[in-house]
Amino acid sequence: MPSSLSKLTIPLLGLLVAFGPLSIDMYLPSLPIIANSLGASDPLIQSTITVFLLGMAIGMLLFGPLSDLLGRKRLLLVGIVFYFLSSIGCAMASSGEQLILFRFLQSLGGAAASVLARALVRDLYELTKAAAILSHMHVVSMMVMLASPILGAYIVSYFEWRWIFYFLALFSTIALVGSYLLLPEPKSKTHSAAFNLQTYARNYLDCLRSPRLIQFTLTNGLSFAGMFAFIATSAFIYIEYFGLSETHYAMLFSANIFAIIIATLINSWLSKRYSVTHALAGAVGVSFTATVFIWYLYGLDTIHLGFFVIATMLYISVTGAIGANSLAILFSLLPEKAGTVSGLFIATQFALGSLVSYVASLLFDGTPASLLIIMACCGTLSMIFYLSTKKS
Repeated sequence: MPSSLSKLTIPLLGLLVAFGPLSIDMYLPSLPIIANSLGASDPLIQSTITVFLLGMAIGMLLFGPLSDLLGRKRLLLVGIVFYFLSSIGCAMASSGEQLILFRFLQSLGGAAASVLARALVRDLYELTKAAAILSHMHVVSMMVMLASPILGAYIVSYFEWRWIFYFLALFSTIALVGSYLLLPEPKSKTHSAAFNLQTYARNYLDCLRSPRLIQFTLTNGLSFAGMFAFIATSAFIYIEYFGLSETHYAMLFSANIFAIIIATLINSWLSKRYSVTHALAGAVGVSFTATVFIWYLYGLDTIHLGFFVIATMLYISVTGAIGANSLAILFSLLPEKAGTVSGLFIATQFALGSLVSYVASLLFDGTPASLLIIMACCGTLSMIFYLSTKKS
C-alpha cells in the first residue's frame, strides 16, 4: 500500500461498494408497506428493484470507461451528489411510478460509487494484492449491509418508510465527504487521452475481444443473478408464505449477509495462502453444491423453512468470493483498462440481476417453487461458464 494512503481508504472503498446493495437491502422489509402506502400493486413495487438493477448496469457501462479517460475522483463525486438528490426524490415520491423514476436516477449515482471504488483498487494497490483488497472491501460493505434490513424494519415500525431514503441520503453525504478528503486522483497515462466516442468504444472492443473476460464475467453475473432473484421475492416468501414478521425476515436476511462475510474472509485467506484461481475454484464448488441442494428442494412436494434457509444461504454466501476472485483475475489480464473491465463486469452482474429478478417477479406464484428453479438454473449456468475458463 502506498504510504500516502490513509488506513481508512479500504473501509471507505468498502462503503462505496455498498451503495448498490444497501440501497436494495434496507428497504426490502418495507416493500409490502410501501405498496399499501402508495396504493400500488405488489408487482409494481417489486419492479423498483428491477429498475434499480437496470440503472446500475447502465451507469457502470457509462462511468467505467469514462473514468479510464477522464479520471476517477471527479466522476465519483458527481455520482455521489446525484445519488443524494435522487434519494431525497425517493423519500418524497407520491406514487409507485414516481418512486420507480427516482429509484432509476438513484441507481445511476450508486453505479458511479460502486464501479469506481473497484477501479481504484487497480490504481492504488499492487495487482498481486487485488483479490485480498477486494475481499476486504466486500467484508466492509457486507458489515454495513448486515444491519441494514433490521434497521430498515425498525425505521418502518417506528417512523415511516420514507425515512429509509432520508437515511440513504445521509449515508451518501458521509461517503461524499470521505471521498473528497481521503481519496487521491490516481495518475494514469490513460487519463491524458483526449475523450471521444471512438476512444470510448475502442476500450470496450479491446476488452470484449478477450474470451476469458466474457467467461469470468458470466460466471460471476449468473451467480449473482440467482441472489437477485432471492432478493426480489424473499420478503413475500418469508412474510406471506412462511408467515414470518418483518423483523424476523430482516434477521434471516441479515444472516445471509453474515454468511457472505464469513465466506469472504475465508476467501481472502485462501487467495493469500494458495492462489486466486484456487480460491475461485473453492467458491464455485460451494455454489454448485448449494445448487444441487436447491434442485433437490424444488422436487419436493413440501418445502421446509429450515431447508429453504440453509440452501439459499449456502448459495448466497459465496457470491462475493466468486466476484472478488473473478475480477482480480481480469485485472491481471487487462491492467490498463481497469475502469472498463470493472464497468463491464459489474454492469453484466446488475443487468443479469435485473433481468432475472424481473422474471422471478413475473413467475412468482406465492410459493418458493419459482424462486428455487430460477436459482438452480443460475447456479448451473454459472458452473458451466466457470468450467469453460479451464478450456481457454
